[in-house]
Amino acid sequence: METPIAIMENHRRLSESREDRIRKLKVLMISRVIIITLLLSIILFIQLRKGVALFITPNNLIYYFIGLTYLITLTYVPFLNRTKNVQKFAFIQHIVDVFLITLLIYLTGGIESFFVIAYIFSIISGSIILYKKGAYFITSISSIAYGAFLDLEYYGLIHPMYNSLSSGYYYSGSYVLYRIFVYVLAFFVVAFLSSHLAEELRRKRHELIQKQDDYEKLEAFNRDIVQSLDSGLLTIDSHGEITSFNKTAQKILGLNSKEMERGHIQRLFPDIDEALFSMAENSPKANTYERCETTFVDKTGKTLFLGFSISPLRDNNDQVTGKTFIFQDITKFKEMEDQIKRSDRMATIGEFAAGIAHEIRNPLTSLSGSIQVLKEELELKGANRHLMDIILRESERLNNLITDFLLFAQPPRINKEKLDIGQVIDETLQLFENSPGHNRAIKIVKELKREIVLLGEPHQLKQLFWNLFINAAQIMPNGGELRVNLETVNADRISNRLKGAKKGETIPFAKISISDTGDGIKPGEKEKIFEPFFTTKEGGTGLGLAIVHRIVENHEGFISVNSQRNKGTTFDIFLPTGGVLKS
Repeated sequence: METPIAIMENHRRLSESREDRIRKLKVLMISRVIIITLLLSIILFIQLRKGVALFITPNNLIYYFIGLTYLITLTYVPFLNRTKNVQKFAFIQHIVDVFLITLLIYLTGGIESFFVIAYIFSIISGSIILYKKGAYFITSISSIAYGAFLDLEYYGLIHPMYNSLSSGYYYSGSYVLYRIFVYVLAFFVVAFLSSHLAEELRRKRHELIQKQDDYEKLEAFNRDIVQSLDSGLLTIDSHGEITSFNKTAQKILGLNSKEMERGHIQRLFPDIDEALFSMAENSPKANTYERCETTFVDKTGKTLFLGFSISPLRDNNDQVTGKTFIFQDITKFKEMEDQIKRSDRMATIGEFAAGIAHEIRNPLTSLSGSIQVLKEELELKGANRHLMDIILRESERLNNLITDFLLFAQPPRINKEKLDIGQVIDETLQLFENSPGHNRAIKIVKELKREIVLLGEPHQLKQLFWNLFINAAQIMPNGGELRVNLETVNADRISNRLKGAKKGETIPFAKISISDTGDGIKPGEKEKIFEPFFTTKEGGTGLGLAIVHRIVENHEGFISVNSQRNKGTTFDIFLPTGGVLKS
């Protein structure tokens, strides 16, 4: 149901505007000037061609009448845009026109004047500007003016100029009455027909305005829907040129409107199969709904994965005129998919390898113990003693490798406790600074926000940070800067992955950022760094970062990596603090 404000607004739109009435009055004034100018031209023609008999006899009073009409029309001009009541101003003009027409009839022969027809023009004008009410009003005063004029002429109270019968012959009363009846009837017939047409035009105009208003509302409604979509939307024509797009499309692609306007679709997405946007009749995908995925490199050089839904765009005749592309940024979903695949792969490898590791560790322990006993009982010298030391050192290294692998494949049961994560990081940094793996040329910068409490297993968390510190030191052999930051963030993107997270809740996370100034990760290696046994270091086991990833997962957290060649690498670890903030 429409509100009173909406009804008033609709009535305002359907009512004829002031500008429309003024425009019609301008047409009336211009038409009046044209008619008077035409009359002046006829008079001048008659005077130049003496002996020519037309419907008017030139005289000086006609020139005065024409001048008066020009003067009155010019007088209207200053009031045209100033008057508040345009309808009243229109009535005044038509009344003055009736007076001028009557005066013109008096100057051109009275009952014999040809210019009685001018009343009809005034009535039609009244119908157009003032509609039915104005038409019948102008008709009435025109009828009164013409009837009164003929009565005055019949009774001899006025004597029209240049009447061919003014020498003394008088018209009969029946003839005068007949002319009055015929013309008045003609006036009302014209008023009826012209006002009917004018009203019909006004009704059609109102319907057109109403339809235009409905169309504008529908267009605004559709535009709002398109712009509020959380998916990007593009439309192309039959030539593959982009014809429209929404704000989400600009946001996803990182382009402004000028960069997207009138460009070919393959300029943005060169990897899309040409058959998907082809409108050729012989194309099997011209009239079908299709889905596809492609990549897009934004201005910053970041590669986005986009998922597309492509459907034909049809006109009112159900003819295909283009294509509609609806797409979303599925980069995060791809990362999550890769992470799930990696987790599944790691779980499978872990279950299989953990058994083997246990079987290897038992005899290895026996061998190591036996060799240690032999070393103590035998008196070895020179090369034999050196070989014995190598055997013991390598067996110890092998034992450590198996220990790391079991930590990754079958981590011990977590006994979580409340702890200050900043204190855990600080203690690990102190151990690292006093360890052989720390290069004194590395500058350590730490910004640790204190009193951030979370539930965790302190030994595993120390192992996590230790592995990352050692990894950073190994990629900065000539020194550099190791920066460690700790803060709290509300990680909406991660909270959805957290067990027990409810809809509409935001989970506060402790964010630990560990950055180095090394050479960065090579392209293509970033996706593999958390995989077990993947290493780029000589003598590395490839389990350090895999253990880091497993420990983060065990604490229901998330880890991300940002790296730039020759600038360094940053590991961001997000661990839930356990508190829940209502959004």
